[in-house]
Formats: sequence, structure tokens, C-alpha cells
Amino acid sequence: MSRQLILPAGAPRPVSYYSHGIRVGAVLYSAGQTARDASGLLVGAGDVRLQAERSFHNLSLVLREAGTSFHDVVRLNIFVRNTRDLPAILEVKARYFKEHRPALTVATVASLAYPEYLLEIEAIAVETR
Repeated sequence: MSRQLILPAGAPRPVSYYSHGIRVGAVLYSAGQTARDASGLLVGAGDVRLQAERSFHNLSLVLREAGTSFHDVVRLNIFVRNTRDLPAILEVKARYFKEHRPALTVATVASLAYPEYLLEIEAIAVETR
């Protein structure tokens, strides 16, 4: 089975040795997506809504590069620093996923890779077309 590393144009460069995603056959596994822009700068310091917007945007770049979409996502994990931020994050999520409802896990964590990150999202997508 073939493997395709996903490194989309417009996404921030990985901060260490990893890919934004890897596609194995019809399945895409994304790395955790955060609120960094294409130049690597944090978007929305201290603002969870702006960070969620950028994180989901970055996920959209990974999905598109892999030939999939939000409709193909079967599993979504959201790691959040503060549960009070969840309503804003889920509001942004709803705009990207519309009526599609993948399996979802939300985990509150003490910290992420960098202290200024308020959330991180990862997904598994299966292309069925």
C-alpha cells in the first residue's frame, strides 16, 4: 500500500521532523494542527476563536492536499487548554463541518507544544469517493 507525505503549500513548516499528514491508501492521518500561519507565526495570541479559525484552516490545507475534505473526516480530536474555551472552538468547528458529525474526542490538557497554543486539532479522514 502506498504512503504519501502531506506537506501542503500555505501551511506552516513543521517545527520538527514530521509531516502535516500521511495518507496510506484511502486513509489520511493528520498531525496536530495549531494556529501558525504560513510563515510560522502564531495567529491570535490569547484569542481562542482566532486560534481555532487558523487551526481549522490549516487542517483544511492538509485535507485538500490529500484529496479529501471535511466530509471525509471520520475522527476528530481537539486538545484544549481551558474547557471554558470549548463553546467558541465548537462554533468554529461547526462552520467547517456543517452537518457532518465525525466521531469527536475533546481532551483538556495542561499544556501543548508551546505555551501560547490554546488548542490543537487532529483528524483521521477516509476518502470514500
